[in-house]
Amino acid sequence: MLRELHIENFALIQNLTVAFGDGLNILTGETGAGKSIIIDALNQVLGQRASSELVRSGEEMAIITAVVDTSPQVLARLAELGLETREGTVILQREIYARGQSQARVDGRPVSLAVLREIGSMLVEIHGQHEHQTLLDESSHLSLVDAYGGSDLQAVAAEYQRAWQELVGYQREIAGLHGDQRERERILDLLNYQVNEIVAAALTPGEEESLLAELKLLENARKLLEICHSGYHSLYESDQNPVVEILGGIVSGLKEFRGLDASLEQACTQLEDSLYSIEDAAYQLRSFADSFSYDPRRQEEIEERLELIHDLKRKYADSIEGILAWKGQQEAEIEKIRNTEARHSQLSELIVAAKERAGRLAADLSRLRQQAGKQLGDAIMEELKYLQMAKTRFQVEFESREDEEGLPVAGRKLAAEATGIDTVRFLISPNPGEPLKPLTKIASGGEMSRIMLAVLSVLAKLRSVHTMVFDEIDAGIGGRAAQAVAEKLAAVAERRQVICVSHLPQVSSMADTHLYIYKVQAGERTLTKVTRLDMEGRVEELARMLGGAEVTAATREHAREMLSLASKLKTVN
Repeated sequence: MLRELHIENFALIQNLTVAFGDGLNILTGETGAGKSIIIDALNQVLGQRASSELVRSGEEMAIITAVVDTSPQVLARLAELGLETREGTVILQREIYARGQSQARVDGRPVSLAVLREIGSMLVEIHGQHEHQTLLDESSHLSLVDAYGGSDLQAVAAEYQRAWQELVGYQREIAGLHGDQRERERILDLLNYQVNEIVAAALTPGEEESLLAELKLLENARKLLEICHSGYHSLYESDQNPVVEILGGIVSGLKEFRGLDASLEQACTQLEDSLYSIEDAAYQLRSFADSFSYDPRRQEEIEERLELIHDLKRKYADSIEGILAWKGQQEAEIEKIRNTEARHSQLSELIVAAKERAGRLAADLSRLRQQAGKQLGDAIMEELKYLQMAKTRFQVEFESREDEEGLPVAGRKLAAEATGIDTVRFLISPNPGEPLKPLTKIASGGEMSRIMLAVLSVLAKLRSVHTMVFDEIDAGIGGRAAQAVAEKLAAVAERRQVICVSHLPQVSSMADTHLYIYKVQAGERTLTKVTRLDMEGRVEELARMLGGAEVTAATREHAREMLSLASKLKTVN
């Protein structure tokens, strides 16, 4: 339960501590005194998104601190988050800075806003002035039915969600394969053609360079042969002193005198070496010329081969090595697609089986929901009778939609999603003779307040949260309906702590703790204050609420009667 709320520099509040008690806590005061500001501050410490405009004018930051009783569930979650705390109470804190940032803390340790919001939602549940918007949002109706359905329904819902996730997983995997069968066949045909084209070419690494060198020789064959023949002739077989013969004569003549001078010895040696090199070169020229034969057909073959290689390079890669690597990649892709065929067939069978299982669970879940919906509708009508709406009919409507791609349920194919096959909405007929219509089109403001209270009263016993906050839930009602709402709030407060901002004396008279919110002037500033009313203070406040600006002996007497009646009602209940 919420034990204490401390607020500093928040809106009109400079420094305020509000202590709450067990049971029904009522906050009253003049319009504009700051009752809703206290609820706003509580929202902030529970993780609502903050604004720097909330910081009191002239201050650097606002601080809101809440001291709340823990529960085993909260302690377990705190331990999971590494925020183990002592048993008893947990301290939530929110710092909001005028420059725009904010900081959340649990027991003094910094946490993210998401963590503060999660822990806060496990401790306190706030229903604001516009909370009926939740009931008007038909997407929330299914979750309310599921909450009322209890553990049996929720167990089937969890099992269905597992089956649904399995089905969705198979569907995503099959969608990620290479399209449908026709698309896969088209891709296979293309890849096989490309791979076969490369295989047929029988490429070898380095082949292109070798062919280009050979082609260059063939293109220059005639000139090369002329040079080789002419060179050999000049070096070795010329009729007019071939080079070899000239060098041989010089070397032979020098050999007789090579020992006379070192320089002659060196020259003779160099000329002799040159003679051997020239003789060798001459033989190589002759050998090349004798072995080389020009074949025009070979040149055409090489040119055609190079053209083929160029065409393959244009299509697949910049080199023969790149083309061969690309071929290897496509062969792997072909193997993958062929394996995909087998996986596709397997997945198709798994999807059929998963749909059948999810369909059976969806049918079970829908049956349990319809039972829970009928019971919820009956329970809400009982509450509405108590809240002076005895002739109101309330019904939970279930719909499902045909879908050829949906789940098989009782011989039909029904559209489904993660929550099942059911679309749920609340229908109401406030007056006899009127047909049931969606809640969004029927209820007035006062009726919505009572309908919301009826729903919350029914669901309260199912919720683990020990503190429920109502911000002017009694807006728009009066008379006997107001008294009924007051008694219902008191009944809910028997099971958990209830904090309620109210303008109704009937509601306020049922308080276990009555807090009066008021404003005072402090120099040029306005401050919000709070005081816990004793019995005489409650009489005065109820008299003010009954009589308006003028409090008379009669209104005070009426107030005392209301408090006495409220005490008797709570004792009886």
